[in-house]
Amino acid sequence: MRVTKKKLFLISLLVLCFLTGCEKTVQEEEAIDTLSRATENIQDFSEEKEIVVAVNIDGSATRVIIDNVWFNRSRFIGGLLFQSLLIAEENMNNVEPDLCSEYSISPDGLTYVFHLRNDNYWHDGTKLTMEDIRWSIETSLKAKSINGYLKKGLQKIEGAEEFENGISEELSGVRIEGENLIIKITARDDDFLGGLAQLAILPKHCFEGVKPDDIENSSFWENPIGSGPYKVKERRDKEIVLEKNTDYNGRLPNIDIIRFVILDNPGEDSFDFAMTSDPIMVKKYMEDSSYKVVRSNNLYYRYLMFNIDGKTGKTGELLKNQKIRYALYLGLDRKRIIDEVYQGAAIPINTGIEKDSFWYRVSEDEETNYNPEKARQILEEENFDFSETLVLTHYSHDEISLELINRIVQSWNQLGIQVDVVPIQSTQTDKMWVDTDWYNIGLKNLAAVDYSEWYYEYASSNPLWSKVLSGRTEFDSLVGKLNGSLWAYERKELYEQLQKRELECIYKIPLAIVPQYVIYNHTHLDIPRPEFPNLWYYFDLHIEDWEVGETENLRKGEKL
Repeated sequence: MRVTKKKLFLISLLVLCFLTGCEKTVQEEEAIDTLSRATENIQDFSEEKEIVVAVNIDGSATRVIIDNVWFNRSRFIGGLLFQSLLIAEENMNNVEPDLCSEYSISPDGLTYVFHLRNDNYWHDGTKLTMEDIRWSIETSLKAKSINGYLKKGLQKIEGAEEFENGISEELSGVRIEGENLIIKITARDDDFLGGLAQLAILPKHCFEGVKPDDIENSSFWENPIGSGPYKVKERRDKEIVLEKNTDYNGRLPNIDIIRFVILDNPGEDSFDFAMTSDPIMVKKYMEDSSYKVVRSNNLYYRYLMFNIDGKTGKTGELLKNQKIRYALYLGLDRKRIIDEVYQGAAIPINTGIEKDSFWYRVSEDEETNYNPEKARQILEEENFDFSETLVLTHYSHDEISLELINRIVQSWNQLGIQVDVVPIQSTQTDKMWVDTDWYNIGLKNLAAVDYSEWYYEYASSNPLWSKVLSGRTEFDSLVGKLNGSLWAYERKELYEQLQKRELECIYKIPLAIVPQYVIYNHTHLDIPRPEFPNLWYYFDLHIEDWEVGETENLRKGEKL
């Protein structure tokens, strides 16, 4: 039992009476009682304020991990541990200084000057310097796994292509002048600062001897050191405990401890904060008066990707045939599958843009609709070898994803296609991009800031897709123009061309955009501004304004 200051005060008073050998009079007993009741209203400063974050509310996770923040920037925990030069506001469009104290942009929009704060420190007490920032920019450009939204911004930096390809040893567009970092880009880009805000600055001194393409596999992630408002206190397979960083350069949060835990009984054990896309969990907590459910305004895609160039052998050759990929597309009753699996909570899609969007530019005749008879006819005309087995992989293990995989396999089995499902762990996603000669199709997720990120995956410059779509450049010109476009009419035309190109090539089978939700216990946790634009990106949570209430019966391990 924790002994509080209030209890210590009362114990001391009673011990004092005992040591003096006095027999308490009625007046003394009344005085002790009065003091006891008075201390009930004294704030107990020895009690730490803490909240519990459930990472497996949908039952998918088996351990708490902190992974490469250049690939998955936040997922909440990354945003608490690490900082960037800038931080995005809730709308993901505006940015504010984070590690820098101020910044300026030249009139032509090509030169950015950032002035570094002088009170930035790593969690180990080391001073955070401009060299850490330059190193993070340069190293992330060569990293094997990096978020597409971030990567396409960094590739705009002057000299990025030469540096990334090893032609130049220095990134010419980044230089340090005193306490200023100067970045020059090759073409005006109104999204550049937004992308830069997603670059977590990492401590250079913790990666000595680590090559850029090994960053994600570094032992650093076992006990990461950042500069954010929280730092790692302790970790186990089923729990990571963060504590308030008293050396943080911003306003300190009110909450002292944040526990990221694997619940023993998801859906029954209580928690203070969680994120999910599971419609069953969303419905359950909408009906629980102790919890608030807030929809996140983000793009979270589920889709199938064809490993066209990364797989050798006969099945690899089969999927190089666009008509066979088209047949697999026709053979999936995508709308029915998505509606049933997600119970109407997800949006079935035909391209990277949902049908009711202004940017959707596909006619009904151009849409790829379910037609198993035509699918089977095409397979036979193209001499598909039905004795071959396609390997389908995935890294999401929640019940929704497993049911989705099951429905996909059943649909293709009905066409006579044999499918072997080979799952990988969520920590092994690099196996889909690096050692690719073992699978044909992957079920993938993408958390995107906007539609352009979906189409950037097709670009030959995308590091993750460089093997599965090796050397294919059909989208490069359109994607390049989209990244440089500033006007709505230009983007409308480009999105129309990109969607038509997408339906012609069929490198992906779009399935759905799935809403993401935050669930929090408002009887114990007060979030004054419960706005969550994109849970996979770094934005200002205003964590310093979060406050813990006095409801003590909603803690880890107790039942709802």
